[in-house]
Amino acid sequence: MSVVKDPEEIKRLRDLAIEYARRAVKADQNGLISMAIGYYSKAIELLVQLIEAEESPEFKREYRKAVRMYRDRVNYLRGVSTGSMRTVSNIKLGDGSGPKHMPTDSVKKDRRMEEILVPFKSTITWDEIIGLEHAKKTIRQSIVYPTKRPDLFPLGFPRAILLYGPPGCGKTSIAAALSNEIDAEFYPVDATMIMSKWLGESEKKVAQIFNYLRERARERPVILYIDEVDSLLSARNTEVGGELRVRNQFLSEMDGLKAKSMSNLPLFIVASTNKPWDLDQGFIRRFQKRIYIPPPDKKTRKKLFQYFLSKVSHEDDIDYEFLADYTKDYTPSDIRDVVQTAVIEVVSELFESGMASDPSAKPRPINMDDLRQALKRVKPSISHSHLTAYEMWTNRFRSE
Repeated sequence: MSVVKDPEEIKRLRDLAIEYARRAVKADQNGLISMAIGYYSKAIELLVQLIEAEESPEFKREYRKAVRMYRDRVNYLRGVSTGSMRTVSNIKLGDGSGPKHMPTDSVKKDRRMEEILVPFKSTITWDEIIGLEHAKKTIRQSIVYPTKRPDLFPLGFPRAILLYGPPGCGKTSIAAALSNEIDAEFYPVDATMIMSKWLGESEKKVAQIFNYLRERARERPVILYIDEVDSLLSARNTEVGGELRVRNQFLSEMDGLKAKSMSNLPLFIVASTNKPWDLDQGFIRRFQKRIYIPPPDKKTRKKLFQYFLSKVSHEDDIDYEFLADYTKDYTPSDIRDVVQTAVIEVVSELFESGMASDPSAKPRPINMDDLRQALKRVKPSISHSHLTAYEMWTNRFRSE
């Protein structure tokens, strides 16, 4: 392996490393195991490059520490994915570093695209997404069916879908499950991967991304997933010229997907946002389907409690009706936090009793009182004013 000595190149690799580590942690926290493994693996590869290139002993120690932590996490997640381990613990990982360059390619821009774009094969299925049946139905009609039988859609089919709604309601999980449903390569990107301080570099990168994905889509379906799309394609009164050029380049590329020559190319753009009202109106029109991902209704909240509690030992006194009634405006993530808080409490009891040193000792089953106490500590992460804003935007722009 050649050692990088150029300070600017080291900085670039370090920035890229931090970004991949951030994305790995986010995927890990959302239960996207295969995506997290890929990001952690690239983080490890890049850290190894930085250990060789860095002259500071302090930095080297930090990089080695991160490598050990990420390798341990990758091994754990691989155990989960193969069934040799049953649950994924939500450890909190700090910012680290990211992956090294992909293998040398004959074309430099392809090598850079492989460095930026990492395809993932999701393991999430529709059945693992509780509720959101209307959203799943719309996505099946818009993408799944046309992908399987494009000949049945002479007028074409949607190429761009916007998923919007409060954080923690399942937007990323739906996009990942879609890629599994159509056996697609799934490419997540965000603003930090595209925006550059160099004049003309950002819009050039957008064009290269679309060129690369068009080629990939000739072999199999491809999904470009833009997370937090409002940070990339929002309408700002104070935007600089670079942001405007990136927006225009995206508009041009999305319009290009409607060309006759691209009519049957299985390349789709799925974007998610918590702030749809910040999006540029030109882009809103380009997303033919705009699907609201709301907080769960009472029936779904009940199913969510049943799902999360099925993974832990619990008493038979659980009042699911009460839990569902009490947690109005809670997101699926909030409900998971309620159950997780109760689990932490009963496990803490085991440690505080001194019995945890016995490998055969188990925490007591969770009871209804544990969940009541957890509800006092975990409040809904969204407010009525936010929900009103989503409803107003939905009444104006929804297209399902």
